Amino acid sequence: MLRSFFLVTIIIISFSGLFSQNSYPIVLVHGFLGWGRDEMAGYYYWGGTMDLEAKLKSAGFEVYSVSVGPISSNWDRAIEAFYQIKGGQVDYGNMKAEEYKIIQKPKSKRYSGLYPKWDDKHPIHIISHSQGGQTAKMLEMLLKSSIDGETSPLLLEKYHGWIKSITTISTPHNGSTLVPIMLDVFPFALNLAPWFGGIDIENVDNLFSFDLEQWGVERRHDESIMEYYRRIGNSPLSESRNLCTWDLSLEGSSKFNNNYTTDPDVYYFSFSTYATYSVNNGKAHRPDSNMSLHLWTTSLLMGFDRSVQDSTWYENDGICNTVSMSHPSGAPVKTFDGIPKKGIWQSTKKLHMDHQAVIGHLVSKREIQDIIALYNDHAKLLYSLK
Repeated sequence: MLRSFFLVTIIIISFSGLFSQNSYPIVLVHGFLGWGRDEMAGYYYWGGTMDLEAKLKSAGFEVYSVSVGPISSNWDRAIEAFYQIKGGQVDYGNMKAEEYKIIQKPKSKRYSGLYPKWDDKHPIHIISHSQGGQTAKMLEMLLKSSIDGETSPLLLEKYHGWIKSITTISTPHNGSTLVPIMLDVFPFALNLAPWFGGIDIENVDNLFSFDLEQWGVERRHDESIMEYYRRIGNSPLSESRNLCTWDLSLEGSSKFNNNYTTDPDVYYFSFSTYATYSVNNGKAHRPDSNMSLHLWTTSLLMGFDRSVQDSTWYENDGICNTVSMSHPSGAPVKTFDGIPKKGIWQSTKKLHMDHQAVIGHLVSKREIQDIIALYNDHAKLLYSLK
C-alpha cells in the first residue's frame, strides 16, 4: 500500500543530502470529532491503539498534541490551539463574544503551555489531519493579522515567523461534499457514526468532551454522549455559523480561502488519501478494499453526488473528497519533487488509504509499521528545513 511511497521518500532523502537543520517542535492538530491524549482511555486520535506521538518522540523528535473543540469553528479551534501551545487564558475576542453571545474567557480554558517559549525565534512545525488542516491555516492567519478594537493580544498584534511549516493530511481545503449530504439527514452536524464506527462506544460515552464551555453548553451528569449531542442539535448553537459544519462546507471553505494567502517564509506540504475506484466511465466512484466498512455508506454517497457537477469530486476517502486535499483553491501548488520550497503548497503522491487509516485507525500490524515510517520520514524532512 505505502511501500512504493516510502521507497521514493527514502531515495529523495538520500540523494538530496538532507540533514537536520532545525529541531523545532512538531505540533499535532486533530480534525473533526477529534480528542486529546487524556481522553478515550488510551485509544489515541494519532495512532489508535498505537501512540504515534510517543513513537515520534522515541525517534528523537519533540512532539506535542493539542486538543481543541471537536465540532467547533476553526476560529475557536485556532485560538484554543494558540493558548494550549503558548500558554495563558483562552480569549475568543471581545467582538466575537459580543456577536455570538459566548463566554469570552472560559475559566476552565487556561493553560500552562506545551511550548511556552514559542515565538519567531522558536517557531513550530504543524502536522494536521482533516479539519485540523483548516484550523492550522486559521491559526496562521490570526497570527499574521491585526484586528482593530480587540483586547486579546493574539488578535490585536501581528506575529510573523512563528510557524516554520504546515503539513495537512486528508484536509478538505475546499470543503467536503459530505457536509450537505449528511445535513439533509441530520439537522445539526455530521453523524457521529462514521467517526466512532470503529471505537468502543463506552469509551466515547464516558471519555469524550465537546469542549463547548464558551457557549455555556456543558454536558449534564449522567447524560449520554448521544443525548448531549441531540441537545446541542436542538439549541440555538446549531443554527450558528460558528460550528465546524460551515467551515467544512464548500461555501464556507471558499469564503475562507478568498481571504487566505500563503506566507513566503512558510513551507507547506499536503497528503491526499483515497479508497475508491471509478465506475460507469467515471460517472461514479465506489469504495474499494482499502475502505473501512463503516465508511462505505458515506463514501458511496460522496461517490455518486449529483449536486456536484464536476466528477473529479467523486473520488474520496470516506469522509473527504480527494480533489479537495492538495491545496486551498487559488493558492500556488506543485507536486513535491523532494526539494522543499517556501510559499507554495507541495502535494505528495496520493496515499491509498481511507480517512482514518492514515492516522492509524483500524489497520493491521503491518500497516501500523508503514504509518509509523510515513510520519517518521516526514518528521525527518521537517527537521531538514532551513
